[in-house]
Parts: sequence; structure tokens; C-alpha cells
Amino acid sequence: MKVYNLNTKTSFNEQNLCITIGNFDGIHRGHQFVINEIISNSKSSNLLNAVMSFTPHPRVFFGYAKNLFNILTKEEKLKILKEMGIAIYINFDFDEYLSNLTAEEFIKDIIIKKLKVKKIIVGSDFRFGKDRKGNLDILKLLSKKLNFDLINVETINVENTKTKYSSSKIREFIKEGNFQNVSQMLGRNWSMKGKIIKGNQRARIINFPTANMKPQNTILPKKGVYCVKAIIDSESYNGVANFGYRPTINGSVLLLETHLFEFN
Repeated sequence: MKVYNLNTKTSFNEQNLCITIGNFDGIHRGHQFVINEIISNSKSSNLLNAVMSFTPHPRVFFGYAKNLFNILTKEEKLKILKEMGIAIYINFDFDEYLSNLTAEEFIKDIIIKKLKVKKIIVGSDFRFGKDRKGNLDILKLLSKKLNFDLINVETINVENTKTKYSSSKIREFIKEGNFQNVSQMLGRNWSMKGKIIKGNQRARIINFPTANMKPQNTILPKKGVYCVKAIIDSESYNGVANFGYRPTINGSVLLLETHLFEFN
């Protein structure tokens, strides 16, 4: 998978793209449905499949969300997209200039002229352009005016419910500690990564050693005790973990303290 970090001034030399646009935070089952559609459709159309996302997330840029907001790190997101079969990933700077482009300007100047897109595949709730005024109806009109193909992928719901797959809902579940619903929406378990730091080693005295991890720069779960599975050097270990603040000389530090079974 080729990764391009672009802004409104950088050049881009790929052509004949079949693209989907969105932040795809979490890459939940609804996202996976769209991504699989673009991969399949690009093959039959002899086009290059591509995913376009934005940094920072527009909600973070406009101050609607805090920095600890994303469900996945950038590295995790790229790994999943590559494994799914995405050929090109475009990480586009979301800045003041881009945020002020009208819906038509965004499609005409960025998607068609700059990225040379031939086909766009998006969900029914796709919004774009200044103040999110662009929608599917406007995109249909622009596809005729600017001569590109458009495919609408209908929104799918969680099995046996009327609830649609939603990154916002997954964030709520993570904050609530409701990981059964998180896993159902993601189609896999959510994970935390971070740096292991040395603790005071008091737990070793009672034969309950823990690995103390500073959490990564993503959304944080509800503080509490969890059953966990840790991956170390490609090996999987079950364990129990406490997520919360640990007192220190200089105040407190937020840690995931994990005791692994059958691990030395």
C-alpha cells in the first residue's frame, strides 16, 4: 500500500482512482463494508482503489473533540487497511483553507483536479465541504457536471437491530467500558498500546507482578478492572488489568497495570 501525505500545495502523480472519503476511525464493520465494495469495484473497473482521510480529524480541528479522540492510532489504521487490500492511502491535511472550501470547490479542485479521481464510492450519510453542506444529492449533481462515476453504498445496521455502525457510538462504549458492544461493532477486539515503564515493584512482593503501561494517544476507556489478552513477541497471554491513576512522588500517573497469567 502506498501512503501519501498531502496538502493543497503538494503534487500527486497517481491517476485513475476509485476512491472513498472519510476518516474511517476504528474501521468498524460499516467501514469494512464500504472498503470491500471499493476494492471489488475498482478491480472490475480497472482502477486503483484509494482511501482518503484527514489529519487532524475535522471534529478535533474545529474544537468539537479533544485530542484523545481517535479509536485507532494512525499505525493501526494503516495496518488494517493494508491487510484489507487498499492500494493507496491519502492522508490529507485538514487546515483552514480546506475547511473553507465549498462542497463544489472541494470536489472540483481537490478530488477531480488534484487527485484525478474517476469514481467515488461513499455511504448515504456522506457529508463534505464548508459547514458540511455537501451531501449525496449534491454529489450526484456534481458527478454529471464534472464527469465522474458515483456509487452510493447504503448504510448497514448492527445485526438484528436498527442501530447503524458508528464511530461515535463506539467511542461512547469505550468510555463506558462496554467492550462487548465495542467488539460487536468493530468485528474484532479493541486494543491499547503504549510504553511499558518501570514501577515500584511492590506487587512482586505478593507474587503478583504487573507490567505498567502508559496509554497511547487515543481515546481512553473507563477506569476499572478488565480481563485482557496481551500480545508479546507474537505470543498471546491472558491476564487481568487495572486502568487508573497510580500515585507518584510528583502527583499521579495514568497507567494500565497488567498481571499476566503464566508469564515470567
